Amino acid sequence: MKEQIKTIIISLVLLAVVVGVLVWFGNSGNKPEPVAIGGLFGGVLTAKETAFDFGSVPINGGLVDHEFMLENLSDKAVKIGEVSTSCMCTSAKVIIGNKTYGPFGMPGHLGASKADAIVNPGEKVIVKVTFDPAAHGPTGIGMIERQIFLNIGAAEPLVLNFKANVTP
Repeated sequence: MKEQIKTIIISLVLLAVVVGVLVWFGNSGNKPEPVAIGGLFGGVLTAKETAFDFGSVPINGGLVDHEFMLENLSDKAVKIGEVSTSCMCTSAKVIIGNKTYGPFGMPGHLGASKADAIVNPGEKVIVKVTFDPAAHGPTGIGMIERQIFLNIGAAEPLVLNFKANVTP
């Protein structure tokens, strides 16, 4: 009886290890799946990435930019309404074709707050994010995380994230 219990326990442990290894290898190297968020007009915006890491950014190195690519892969339009950022050190522009909306910033601090842009089926959107590592002065050294919020009429806004390590 004790031998059977020992064999069962060893088998379960081995099974758990094999499953863990398979899950780990199955997830390593995979790119994140696109995120799709629907809006009031019935269309859906798909983002291939919703997070970006600038890595180390020198405080006096000037502004850094990143472009998030979105696309309306649905058969209905999407309306991008309010656009905002989580901090005054960050601004964003919405670019659809040859039309640019913004810059947008932290509510109450920078320019317009509404893009009121229509993204037709098949159209691509660039959200160009600009981060100023010097905006917080010498106390702004270290890891930061910021967000850009796009209201597309869904229950929750589409949120784009970035992080950076601000160095002296």
